[in-house]
Amino acid sequence: MNNNQALPGTALNGDHRVFSNFFSDNHIIQQVAIVHPKSLLIDSLRNVFRSDSIFTYRSDEYGFPLTPDLTGKDPDTDLSTKILISDLYRYEVKFFPAIVIRSSGGTYKPISFNQNGTIKYRTDEVINTFGASKFVRTPTHRVYTGKWELGFDVQIYSESHSELEELVDIVSIALQYSLWNELRANGLFIKGLSIGAESAEPYANDYVYNQSISLQTHSEWRVEIPIENVVEKIVFRFDSTRHPIPGMKTKGDVMNLKYEDILELTEIS
Repeated sequence: MNNNQALPGTALNGDHRVFSNFFSDNHIIQQVAIVHPKSLLIDSLRNVFRSDSIFTYRSDEYGFPLTPDLTGKDPDTDLSTKILISDLYRYEVKFFPAIVIRSSGGTYKPISFNQNGTIKYRTDEVINTFGASKFVRTPTHRVYTGKWELGFDVQIYSESHSELEELVDIVSIALQYSLWNELRANGLFIKGLSIGAESAEPYANDYVYNQSISLQTHSEWRVEIPIENVVEKIVFRFDSTRHPIPGMKTKGDVMNLKYEDILELTEIS
């Protein structure tokens, strides 16, 4: 049993933010397509390798991978990260071992003809002066959603063939098990994972070994448009019930007396 499994809500993608006003201007509250999924995968894998005893990931004070110039220094120093985890175009200098995340494209899958349009409500509890309460539902937003089917490649590079095999094992089980709940809770559902073939290419009088892990994922976008100028009207209706006062006869009692009198007169005659 894995007691350190990432659970929903740990928010590992806090280092990556988008500052464009396009999303707020169009009331887009969720868009899991390119930036957010890549950030999720990168930050989740970085979090896994931070505690790894061999492939320890280290970052600087700004959150970037710690990759200083180690010319003439011990490569096993704690002043450098032991693995690079990033996207495809962030670094020009080669660093091994490395895990590179890139998007392989995707398609849009509409949920319904009207983009699954629904209404979002706010529920308020209203209590009057007599202590009676009522729950009132007020529409606040028009909600539209859609689904993406996306593909991502996790490319792993290493100068050692044995290191490559171990890294592929770690990354594949981490994505399929340890990080599955975290990714799903942040809007990225892994529906399929496949491991590609090994390959090697010449580099600096030696070889660099690499292998790819392909991910097939589901994600979504969501728009919540506020409903403006909503007239809120609360209608109260109280049903009164009359209770008899002690000592007074009810209509039922009067009716019984009338029938009793008739019965007595009938018996006498």
